[in-house]
Amino acid sequence: MNIKRIGLCVLALIVVGISYWLAVGVNYDTKTVRIDPETHTLVNSSDAIISKRILAMKSIDSQVYFLGYEGFGIYNLADNTLRLMPITFRGQHIEPPKTDDYQRGLRDIRLVKTLSDFTTQEQTELKGLLESTDRGAHYYGDFYHSGYESSLIDMKDQYFITNTVRALKRVNHTLYVYDGSGFIIIDLDNRRIQGFFNNRISGEGSKGVPDSLRGHYGSDFTMIYALSKLDPTDLDILWSMRKQYLEKSPQAMEGKDLFPLNLDEMNLNEL
Repeated sequence: MNIKRIGLCVLALIVVGISYWLAVGVNYDTKTVRIDPETHTLVNSSDAIISKRILAMKSIDSQVYFLGYEGFGIYNLADNTLRLMPITFRGQHIEPPKTDDYQRGLRDIRLVKTLSDFTTQEQTELKGLLESTDRGAHYYGDFYHSGYESSLIDMKDQYFITNTVRALKRVNHTLYVYDGSGFIIIDLDNRRIQGFFNNRISGEGSKGVPDSLRGHYGSDFTMIYALSKLDPTDLDILWSMRKQYLEKSPQAMEGKDLFPLNLDEMNLNEL
């Protein structure tokens, strides 16, 4: 009889232990986060949305550091909590997804005002997100190109310049951008921007980029109306970037009336 009681007690303890294990998840190793391949939302294993749209992310132990459309954040896998430093990104090219389930299911959300509200180590990790080249991301001076989408963001102004970047190249203190809308040249020292936009560059249209740049940067933005007005060195670099992209993505040329791939086939005096 005593043996039977002892057996039942042991069994009860095992059941209680398993129930507790299932309830708390034992440790953070049993919990995960993932990025939706289409919407780029960051969600946990219970599909609770941590970030509406991710720009950069890395995990260290139980901590998930990220930069999203809502700002810098640290999500704790161990206790399902989020600390967020909100950033209000501007620009007509920011398109945050609309969802009613945002942050629903997180146990606790705490907003902080500045990066200094995080620990010194956490600040280092968050700033390091911008320096990471994961998935082809790049940070040039104040300008950030996410590895998760085709956007170029002025982090100093918290402003989306474009979301149709096709190729980027830095030469000394100049950033060259081959964009779906055309060519963009950024002086990284004085933040002055030049732009040439023509449907025959990529066949995608200007998408409002010229008006957006003019409206935000004012006199620091110069509109170039003819390819012949571009510095020959700048034009050669940009045209080479364009050629490399289109040769790797021939489908981007199908059914479009584009400029020739080779610059020497162009009559710049007519443009």
